[in-house]
Amino acid sequence: MLSPLVLVQAQAVPYVGEHAFLQAGDVAEGQGFRVRRARVGFAGTLAGYVPFAVAGELAAGEDAAPRLSEAWIGYAHFPFAHLYLGAHDVPFSRSAMTGAGEGALIERPFAVRAMAPFRQVGLHVEGHFRDRTFSYFAGMFNGFQRSDQFFTGYVENAGSLGNRFDHVAYVARLATEPLGPLPRSTQDLAVSRPRVGAGASYFFSDGGTRDIHGIGADVLVHAAGAHALAELLWNQSDPERAPTQPLGQLGPITSLGLVGEVGYFVRRIKLGVSARFEWLDPNVDLSDETDSWALTAGASYHFIDNVLKAQADFTHRQEIHGVALDNDAVALQLQLNL
Repeated sequence: MLSPLVLVQAQAVPYVGEHAFLQAGDVAEGQGFRVRRARVGFAGTLAGYVPFAVAGELAAGEDAAPRLSEAWIGYAHFPFAHLYLGAHDVPFSRSAMTGAGEGALIERPFAVRAMAPFRQVGLHVEGHFRDRTFSYFAGMFNGFQRSDQFFTGYVENAGSLGNRFDHVAYVARLATEPLGPLPRSTQDLAVSRPRVGAGASYFFSDGGTRDIHGIGADVLVHAAGAHALAELLWNQSDPERAPTQPLGQLGPITSLGLVGEVGYFVRRIKLGVSARFEWLDPNVDLSDETDSWALTAGASYHFIDNVLKAQADFTHRQEIHGVALDNDAVALQLQLNL
């Protein structure tokens, strides 16, 4: 049996500062409209224990070219060891593993988009015990590439030509949900009894251009319509002496990001409100305009649960050193998520 995978996010940006840039993670560079995502595909399960999914972005990147989003096959016969192979989510960072349409605010945190590898090609095994009281993830992927621009993050490589330049990456994650499984959404749309999830992640990418270590820790709490999320992300990137691809990085760089988010969903009127604070230091050895904090506040109206919703966000970014930039933004989004 097949199920559709559809994610359409259409955005309007009525206001954005004159110093906003997409390469810096901003939602837009000028007033207007944007198709943020147009993802289609399908998922299913064979014989009750062979899950699979294939999906593509119809218009991705600056050239709006189609590209593969995910394509994987699993073997989930035993609860203590589910196997997944193909292009799929790297088990690192709760916000990165949460679907792009499942967040409380329009975009994932700046720190997560910059410091989590998201979807890559590889193999991982995961196990869940006592109704997710304890879970583990362990995997090996093609080595991670990242841009020289901090906020553009890691390249999501579909691996259609195999692993040409990047060696391999190793990933591990431990997680717990001691009060029962949390839903997919960051918001507590079910207005549930108290539930908590916590996780710690690590990766090492033995790359052809950079060796990269990543550490992450996260906590998500749901209770009676309220949610609270906290994440810490740390990356250290060391350039290779003989890189396999052109590289602008000359020495080791250590990056740090902190995220805190709270929100409340009023089920009776289908309205959620949320606020997020972030602190980012792309290079702890350098003090410049990239050191910043950001505050995002938003509201979401759910026409049909988390399937059809409208969102409005305001983001204020403040540079800690150097010249303050005019890069605040107001964004509106209508989303269909199947």
